[in-house]
Amino acid sequence: MAVIALLIFLHFLKLTGPLESGLTYIFNPFFSGFYSVSTNIRTRVDEEMGRQELLESLKTMEIERNQLVVDNAKMKGLEDENETLRKYLNFFEETKYQSVMASVVSRFAPAETEGEVMINKGEKEGVAPGLAVIDSQGIIVGKVAAAKEHVSLVNLTTDSRCRLAAAVENSDKTIGVTGGELGLTIKMEYVPQTENLQTGNIVVTSGLEKGIPKGLVIGKISEVRRESNELWQTAVIEPVVNLNELTIVSVLLP
Repeated sequence: MAVIALLIFLHFLKLTGPLESGLTYIFNPFFSGFYSVSTNIRTRVDEEMGRQELLESLKTMEIERNQLVVDNAKMKGLEDENETLRKYLNFFEETKYQSVMASVVSRFAPAETEGEVMINKGEKEGVAPGLAVIDSQGIIVGKVAAAKEHVSLVNLTTDSRCRLAAAVENSDKTIGVTGGELGLTIKMEYVPQTENLQTGNIVVTSGLEKGIPKGLVIGKISEVRRESNELWQTAVIEPVVNLNELTIVSVLLP
């Protein structure tokens, strides 16, 4: 303590100037280097903290963006579902059909079947084999193949097992039977060669089949196949709806 007090006293008397100058000259490079290192360390720490803050901000923004995408998808799904339900309501108000609405809960892979879907309504809701399945516009998209308590199997119109009594909306009111072809299109068979079929003709249900009302649109003729040595001609029918996009359907009750 006495030494420190003496140095302070000599400093105020300016008697330690030469000593201080010498010490400053000797230690100045060390202090300059230490200052430079500490400055660099502080700069790097600040940069790293800034980088971390930026990464955290980007992560937060990404989470918020993903949530917006999810919310928008949900809203779009609800809008589409509401629009479909409105179409069903309008259709049934106009036609007075008795029906039960169902959701498509399972879709079989093309390798497993030509065209089948599972719906979440069954015998308890009045669904039975042979009943027509339609979309929101009243277009027939299939026929019930089997029903259990609360689930049913539906053969789509492109499935060869979905056979429908049909009629062509032409001047002859041509009748025949439709069935799926390879799960892609529909063909109408047993049409006499004398009948006048044209591409663009609309094909509907004829009403000659039990449980299937008359006038439900099946599709539009896209090709007519005629063989000169055959009694019958065949019409290739293109569905007017995308059967792969069905989410809600209705089963027409007897």
